[in-house]
Amino acid sequence: MKVQIEFLSAKAFNELEPEKRINTIITAVKKNKIIVLEEGLTREEERELFSRVMKEIGKSNRFTGIEIASLGQELDAFRSGIIKMLGGKAKGLTIVGPEKLVREVKRDPDKIGFSF
Repeated sequence: MKVQIEFLSAKAFNELEPEKRINTIITAVKKNKIIVLEEGLTREEERELFSRVMKEIGKSNRFTGIEIASLGQELDAFRSGIIKMLGGKAKGLTIVGPEKLVREVKRDPDKIGFSF
């Protein structure tokens, strides 16, 4: 099985409408791509993503689901704003992939490792 990894910059991802962000991820994962987002998803985006994936699983027996792993954590709005003003990134890297490809996700504060 062919595996593709697609990197999506924070700028490109943030220019999308919220609904289009979720659709972009689901469409790519359904094509057996692993998506690497420069910035992490918000908790709300993750909830919406999982909700939509559960609906998709019900529609298709070929789509088995997703696996998400993130580096960094979401900060409160004030700290996030300060970091962004200083030119830093307020969120961490996020990897999203088909559950059947990403079988093992190892979480560590400094790195993400996965095997497929």
